[in-house]
Amino acid sequence: MLKEGTYSARARGMAGFVGVTLTVADNKISTVDLDLSTETPQYGQKAEKTLKQEILDKQSAHIDAVTGATFTSNGVKEATSEALKQAK
Repeated sequence: MLKEGTYSARARGMAGFVGVTLTVADNKISTVDLDLSTETPQYGQKAEKTLKQEILDKQSAHIDAVTGATFTSNGVKEATSEALKQAK
C-alpha cells in the first residue's frame, strides 16, 4: 500500500547524481519525473523516456537497464527504490 503524495530521491549515476520524483495517487505511481541533467546527452539523457515508461509499466524500481546507459539506469533504480520506501 502506497501513501498518496510526491516523493523524491537521488542516487549516483554515471557522471553525477540522478534524481527521481514520483507522484503516487490511488495506490500507484501516477507520474515519474527524472533529473538526468548530469548524465551524458547521447546515452544517459537519451534513456529518460524508456526509464520513465518502465517505472510506470512495472510500478516498481525493478526495471531493466537501458543498453549503453547502465550506470544511469542503476542510479534511477536506486533512487526510485528509495522514493518508494518513503511512500510506504
